[in-house]
Amino acid sequence: MTALKWWLRIVGSLYLLEGIGIAALAFSVPADFAAIWASVPAETLDAIAVRGMLVAGLPGVLTWVLLGAMMWIFSGAPAKARLLVVIVVAWELLVWAPTDLVGLVNGFEVGRAAALIAIHVAIGVSGILVLRRAPAQSPSGDYQGA
Repeated sequence: MTALKWWLRIVGSLYLLEGIGIAALAFSVPADFAAIWASVPAETLDAIAVRGMLVAGLPGVLTWVLLGAMMWIFSGAPAKARLLVVIVVAWELLVWAPTDLVGLVNGFEVGRAAALIAIHVAIGVSGILVLRRAPAQSPSGDYQGA
Protein backbone atom coordinates (compact mmCIF):
# COMPACT_ATOMS: atom_id res chain seq x y z
CA MET A 1 0.00 0.00 0.00
CA THR A 2 3.00 2.29 0.44
CA ALA A 3 3.56 2.59 -3.32
CA LEU A 4 -0.08 3.60 -3.84
CA LYS A 5 0.11 6.13 -1.01
CA TRP A 6 3.22 7.75 -2.50
CA TRP A 7 1.83 7.69 -6.03
CA LEU A 8 -1.25 9.55 -4.76
CA ARG A 9 0.93 12.09 -2.97
CA ILE A 10 3.38 12.67 -5.82
CA VAL A 11 0.80 12.92 -8.59
CA GLY A 12 -1.55 14.85 -6.29
CA SER A 13 1.22 17.36 -5.58
CA LEU A 14 1.91 17.78 -9.30
CA TYR A 15 -1.79 18.34 -9.95
CA LEU A 16 -2.08 20.89 -7.13
CA LEU A 17 1.03 22.81 -8.18
CA GLU A 18 0.06 22.91 -11.82
CA GLY A 19 -3.62 23.55 -11.20
CA ILE A 20 -3.15 26.33 -8.66
CA GLY A 21 -0.36 27.95 -10.67
CA ILE A 22 -2.19 27.95 -13.97
CA ALA A 23 -5.49 28.97 -12.34
CA ALA A 24 -3.71 31.93 -10.75
CA LEU A 25 -2.40 32.85 -14.19
CA ALA A 26 -5.93 32.62 -15.62
CA PHE A 27 -7.23 35.07 -13.05
CA SER A 28 -4.24 37.44 -13.04
CA VAL A 29 -3.11 37.50 -16.70
CA PRO A 30 -5.87 35.92 -18.82
CA ALA A 31 -4.09 36.55 -22.13
CA ASP A 32 -1.03 34.58 -20.96
CA PHE A 33 -3.29 31.74 -19.82
CA ALA A 34 -4.97 31.73 -23.23
CA ALA A 35 -1.61 31.78 -24.98
CA ILE A 36 -0.61 28.54 -23.24
CA TRP A 37 -3.63 26.75 -24.68
CA ALA A 38 -3.47 28.44 -28.09
CA SER A 39 0.29 27.93 -28.35
CA VAL A 40 0.74 31.42 -29.77
CA PRO A 41 2.08 34.69 -28.34
CA ALA A 42 -0.45 36.37 -26.02
CA GLU A 43 -0.39 39.63 -28.00
CA THR A 44 -1.74 37.82 -31.08
CA LEU A 45 -5.00 36.89 -29.32
CA ASP A 46 -7.97 39.23 -29.35
CA ALA A 47 -10.38 39.61 -26.40
CA ILE A 48 -12.84 37.06 -27.76
CA ALA A 49 -10.12 34.44 -28.17
CA VAL A 50 -8.91 35.07 -24.60
CA ARG A 51 -12.45 34.72 -23.21
CA GLY A 52 -12.99 31.54 -25.22
CA MET A 53 -9.76 30.01 -23.95
CA LEU A 54 -10.65 30.90 -20.37
CA VAL A 55 -14.06 29.27 -20.65
CA ALA A 56 -12.64 26.20 -22.39
CA GLY A 57 -9.41 25.79 -20.41
CA LEU A 58 -10.27 26.72 -16.85
CA PRO A 59 -12.46 23.66 -16.07
CA GLY A 60 -9.57 21.30 -16.88
CA VAL A 61 -7.16 23.33 -14.77
CA LEU A 62 -9.56 23.43 -11.81
CA THR A 63 -10.07 19.69 -12.20
CA TRP A 64 -6.34 19.28 -11.49
CA VAL A 65 -6.87 21.17 -8.23
CA LEU A 66 -9.87 19.03 -7.31
CA LEU A 67 -8.19 15.72 -8.16
CA GLY A 68 -4.94 16.78 -6.50
CA ALA A 69 -6.76 17.60 -3.27
CA MET A 70 -8.70 14.33 -3.42
CA MET A 71 -5.48 12.39 -4.02
CA TRP A 72 -3.88 13.96 -0.95
CA ILE A 73 -6.97 13.24 1.15
CA PHE A 74 -7.09 9.61 0.02
CA SER A 75 -3.33 9.13 0.45
CA GLY A 76 -4.13 8.73 4.13
CA ALA A 77 -6.35 5.74 3.29
CA PRO A 78 -4.92 4.47 -0.03
CA ALA A 79 -6.87 1.22 0.12
CA LYS A 80 -10.02 3.28 -0.49
CA ALA A 81 -8.53 5.18 -3.46
CA ARG A 82 -8.77 2.52 -6.16
CA LEU A 83 -11.60 4.21 -8.08
CA LEU A 84 -9.86 7.58 -7.79
CA VAL A 85 -6.71 6.07 -9.31
CA VAL A 86 -8.75 4.56 -12.16
CA ILE A 87 -10.29 7.99 -12.82
CA VAL A 88 -6.88 9.70 -12.87
CA VAL A 89 -5.43 7.00 -15.15
CA ALA A 90 -8.37 7.30 -17.55
CA TRP A 91 -8.16 11.10 -17.49
CA GLU A 92 -4.45 11.02 -18.32
CA LEU A 93 -4.60 8.36 -21.05
CA LEU A 94 -8.00 9.08 -22.59
CA VAL A 95 -8.24 12.86 -22.22
CA TRP A 96 -4.85 14.56 -21.81
CA ALA A 97 -2.65 12.40 -24.04
CA PRO A 98 -5.12 12.70 -26.97
CA THR A 99 -5.48 16.44 -26.29
CA ASP A 100 -1.71 16.80 -26.63
CA LEU A 101 -1.80 14.88 -29.90
CA VAL A 102 -4.44 17.27 -31.19
CA GLY A 103 -2.28 20.16 -29.97
CA LEU A 104 0.70 18.74 -31.84
CA VAL A 105 -1.28 18.69 -35.07
CA ASN A 106 -2.59 22.20 -34.39
CA GLY A 107 0.49 24.23 -33.56
CA PHE A 108 2.12 22.93 -30.37
CA GLU A 109 5.88 22.74 -30.72
CA VAL A 110 7.04 19.14 -31.17
CA GLY A 111 9.21 19.18 -28.05
CA ARG A 112 6.41 20.57 -25.91
CA ALA A 113 3.85 18.08 -27.21
CA ALA A 114 6.26 15.16 -26.81
CA ALA A 115 7.09 16.17 -23.23
CA LEU A 116 3.42 16.54 -22.33
CA ILE A 117 2.48 13.22 -23.91
CA ALA A 118 5.35 11.51 -22.07
CA ILE A 119 4.22 12.99 -18.75
CA HIS A 120 0.60 11.96 -19.25
CA VAL A 121 1.52 8.45 -20.36
CA ALA A 122 3.98 8.09 -17.44
CA ILE A 123 1.32 9.11 -14.92
CA GLY A 124 -1.28 6.83 -16.51
CA VAL A 125 0.93 3.78 -16.85
CA SER A 126 2.48 4.20 -13.39
CA GLY A 127 -1.02 4.46 -11.94
CA ILE A 128 -1.98 1.17 -13.59
CA LEU A 129 1.16 -0.52 -12.29
CA VAL A 130 0.75 0.77 -8.74
CA LEU A 131 -2.92 -0.17 -8.71
CA ARG A 132 -2.14 -3.70 -9.91
CA ARG A 133 0.34 -4.13 -7.05
CA ALA A 134 -2.14 -2.91 -4.43
CA PRO A 135 -3.96 -5.60 -2.43
CA ALA A 136 -7.35 -6.71 -3.73
CA GLN A 137 -10.57 -5.66 -2.04
CA SER A 138 -12.80 -8.30 -0.46
CA PRO A 139 -16.56 -8.37 -1.20
CA SER A 140 -17.22 -6.80 2.24
CA GLY A 141 -15.14 -3.77 1.27
CA ASP A 142 -12.21 -4.68 3.49
CA TYR A 143 -8.84 -4.87 1.83
CA GLN A 144 -6.76 -7.99 2.02
CA GLY A 145 -3.03 -7.84 2.44
CA ALA A 146 -0.50 -5.58 4.07
